[in-house]
Amino acid sequence: MDSIIFTLLGTLFTFSITTLGALNVFFVRKKSSGDIQKVFLGFAGGVMIAASIWSLLVPGIETANENNQISWLVVSGGFIIGVIILLAADRLIKIKYNRMLKDNKKLPLTKNTIMMLLAITIHNIPEGIAVGLAFSLAVQSGMNTGLMSGAIALAVGIGIQNYPEGTAVALPLACEGVSKKKAFFIGSMSAIVEPIFGVIAAMVSGIIRPALPLLLALAAGTMIYVVVEELIPQAHMSEKDTIGTLGFIVGFLVMMILDVAL
Repeated sequence: MDSIIFTLLGTLFTFSITTLGALNVFFVRKKSSGDIQKVFLGFAGGVMIAASIWSLLVPGIETANENNQISWLVVSGGFIIGVIILLAADRLIKIKYNRMLKDNKKLPLTKNTIMMLLAITIHNIPEGIAVGLAFSLAVQSGMNTGLMSGAIALAVGIGIQNYPEGTAVALPLACEGVSKKKAFFIGSMSAIVEPIFGVIAAMVSGIIRPALPLLLALAAGTMIYVVVEELIPQAHMSEKDTIGTLGFIVGFLVMMILDVAL
């Protein structure tokens, strides 16, 4: 029970930081220019690529090695599964959009924004699981001080990394004409899976622990797919084609610094 309580507190913290990041939507103009939209898309792409490498793939490889697994095989397999999931989702969304267009129905969001939201939400699942497993290990080890400190540090690190992710979801939504309140809500809720799956992981820690490297790599596959397929092309659909690139670089650097420093 203690591990569940600690996990819930830790993941609620990570969720709250995502919410703080989404708050940035209230500080931008509701109707931004096309160039500003490209900057936001580039920024989101940079954040997602950096998070895929330092928050997902590298920890996945390290965890696989600790579990005496064939790290390259597990991580590659998880990555491919993630790509396949997004390929299927992309196909289904395209079919749905084509039907709506034929029926002259209003499209609530562009496909690239839906895909980005889906990828970031999926990526938050293994992060919540990682926090749940860390607190479970600390509690099962008799409240070992070192392990508990490590679990707290992990929750704090993931939480701080979530800040730009909340921004990366909410700002593009606002640029598409979604109300700021709704964009903020969606950006915030993209991380609600962290406390949900964190608590589940704490409850079944012995079963799910060996699968963590696979889940981390799966999330990385979905993130990178969306960036390459959707965000980078959209970020360069402008006469000023360097705008999206500069946004990407800024997002990448911000996320890299947060990941490496924490």
